[in-house]
Amino acid sequence: MLFARFTEEYGKQYSDVEFPKRLGIFAQNLERINEQNRQHILLGGEAVFGVTQFSDLTPEEFKAMYLTYVPTNSSQPRVNVVLDSAPATVVDWRTKGAVTEVKDQGQCGSCWAFSATEAIESYWFLSSSKLVELSPQQITSCDKRDGGCNGGNTETAYQYVHSAGGIETSADYPYTSGGGQTGVCKFNAAKVAVKVAGYKSVARGESNLKSALNNGPVSVCLAAEAFQSYRSGILRSCPGQVDHCVQAVGYDDANSPPYWIVRNSWAKSWGEQGYIRIASGSDLCHISDDVTYPTF
Repeated sequence: MLFARFTEEYGKQYSDVEFPKRLGIFAQNLERINEQNRQHILLGGEAVFGVTQFSDLTPEEFKAMYLTYVPTNSSQPRVNVVLDSAPATVVDWRTKGAVTEVKDQGQCGSCWAFSATEAIESYWFLSSSKLVELSPQQITSCDKRDGGCNGGNTETAYQYVHSAGGIETSADYPYTSGGGQTGVCKFNAAKVAVKVAGYKSVARGESNLKSALNNGPVSVCLAAEAFQSYRSGILRSCPGQVDHCVQAVGYDDANSPPYWIVRNSWAKSWGEQGYIRIASGSDLCHISDDVTYPTF
């Protein structure tokens, strides 16, 4: 039975009351997955949708638990990224040592904290040639302008790291919010590993995102409704509004269709070893709406 394999693979356990409810939701998701695959074929897409660790959640539950971006009211001007030469055809910062391993936010709406942390990691590497795993837990628990496991945004996360005097390593301040609890702040200023001066918001538009990616991996907040059942391939349909924060690490304009390379924080068991490819050219998923990176 497919549901039995699902519960075994993802370590799911339910009470006697909960079991039939989750089984019913799983069956509904299978119907939704089949429809997504059918529609994607009609679009000429090659993305594959299937069973994921989220297949026992309704779309509403999935959104409430994982898609927790909270828009910022920042008045900071957005910048146009100007390059000295034409953008490269293919960019992949994973091959240049600028991207840490895929992380897992667990059952906590802390995507915003992970996205900011990952951008700081990558830009610190570009500044220092040192790739250091930093602490999303510090931001999740200590940034009081955002909501911890209840959501936030990357702009105020950068501002928190600046005002706190920096961010610790994940080794010194490990992630403990995977079960859904924001946790009490335990920041130790004596253990700061990286300091930031601030951040830049990139002007909207895919050309600006592409230019930014020629300089380094960036934080992007996008629409992720379609991510619940994504397994592999290039996504060609992406409904909804901006609700999730991730990291864009490159793009491939030589491919047909061209696509963005995006790292998620739902563990390597999701998507393509923790990544998703999103077709470029039409601002799919609103991928260029909220692009930021830290400054040092």
